[in-house]
Amino acid sequence: MIAITGADVMRPDGSFARADLTLDGDRIVALDALPNAGTTIDARGTWVISGVVDCHVHLAWSDFHEADRRRRTPVERASQQRTALLSTLRAGVTSTRDAGGADRAMQHALERGGLGPRLQLSVDMLGAAEAGSPERMARSVDATLDRGAQWVKLVATAGVAAPSDDVLAPLLTREEIRAAVRAGSARGARTMVHTWGGASADSAIAAGAASLEHGIHLTREQVAAAAAAGMTLVPTLTIYRLVLDAVRSGELAAVPRDRIEHVVEAHAGVVALAVEEGLPIALGSDFGTAEQHGGNLAEIAALMDAGLTARQALLAATAAGARLLGDADGGVIAPGRRADLVLLSRDPALPSTFRTAEAVVAVVKDGALVPAG
Repeated sequence: MIAITGADVMRPDGSFARADLTLDGDRIVALDALPNAGTTIDARGTWVISGVVDCHVHLAWSDFHEADRRRRTPVERASQQRTALLSTLRAGVTSTRDAGGADRAMQHALERGGLGPRLQLSVDMLGAAEAGSPERMARSVDATLDRGAQWVKLVATAGVAAPSDDVLAPLLTREEIRAAVRAGSARGARTMVHTWGGASADSAIAAGAASLEHGIHLTREQVAAAAAAGMTLVPTLTIYRLVLDAVRSGELAAVPRDRIEHVVEAHAGVVALAVEEGLPIALGSDFGTAEQHGGNLAEIAALMDAGLTARQALLAATAAGARLLGDADGGVIAPGRRADLVLLSRDPALPSTFRTAEAVVAVVKDGALVPAG
């Protein structure tokens, strides 16, 4: 057994209280230090939160543009993916939902002892090219599930780099979205929908999707309807700020500057609407480049900047993500729960804590200390 003593420990409501933790195997067995613990870690001066859950990340990617990703050799891709997995875990992310790119081979490698976060897969991103009719969409979903997907990822509106200014134009019909959700549900998979808003968001809500990704231009009515339907919003705030920085520097000249500036401004308003209407928020980084992997906890700071309290942001990063992923063992520090922990050297009430990797002094996954870099 391992005892972690003297830390300020996150409670299920997001508050903190001084406590000792005892771990036995991959479980938290007590909120005090048992006398027969074999190893004691003096954690005075630190804060302990549950392992972070990133519900929207691209762990298999190393470049922003698909064409650049395709130019990578298999050896380069494999090396970069191993680095991405380890960097993400060392950052404090112990569970993830990959939003496109990661496959069963990556998941198998982790299950066989590879260093990285727990991984749920969507494998493919299904959009207009995979649709054309409800029947064709259902076949596309089945093909993705046959390849190991646990989530159906739909791309229902364009993204930031789209050539058209009409970013709310639906790429999928209401019938196609309904067919995808039904086909996934028939095989035990839930659906996540990339949508900036508009008609595609209405269709996703009506169809029974589990989560709305990004949701930049959702209306109050849509947010309220999503809350009533039991959905979760995964806003991915940080990635759009990074894109804006890259546009301003000239690195991403193809992305319209006025569009991304409007996105960054509007996004915080949607997060505020979600809080007001009771729509659960879960953390998602949407990170997919070598430079981004490992900076995932910056999204906690972004959520605070958007108006969430420290408690709300920490719960979005832990308990809400675990609920979205159907992980009954994760997201909460309590006896009987899985021992996924992050030890911080700085106060988690401050957004600045999550803007620097140095604040994470130790990560525990499945009761084992993750090797430091």
